[in-house]
Amino acid sequence: MDKLQDIRGVAFDLDGTLVDSAPGLAAAVDMALYALELPTAGEDRVITWIGNGADVLMERALAWARQERATLRKTMGKPPVDDEIPAEEQVRILRKLFDRYYGDVAEEGTFLFPHVADTLGALHAKRAAAWTGDQ
Repeated sequence: MDKLQDIRGVAFDLDGTLVDSAPGLAAAVDMALYALELPTAGEDRVITWIGNGADVLMERALAWARQERATLRKTMGKPPVDDEIPAEEQVRILRKLFDRYYGDVAEEGTFLFPHVADTLGALHAKRAAAWTGDQ
């Protein structure tokens, strides 16, 4: 019996379900942090921050980077940096940079998970609609 015979449509989450976007997200986060002269986090750390949207990702990245910078400066015997720009404004700036850089790296930093292409092909062959809310 064909398991897809009665399916007319399927809704999927895109990131983390159909595609592994973590490498591209991590690259864009690090590029944005670097542009603000903040420590970069690396993919393994950024992956732990993914979830709850890009704004929350930026908040997590900035909080870590500011703490990391303070720790590094203290270790080197340098005085702390007084952040004249409020954290909320830095998050806004970081998000703008992230969006720009993610646009540059998303294609090469995003990969289909195994069997996704076959599954979508089978749905297409059955003329079933596949939908994701992501743009």
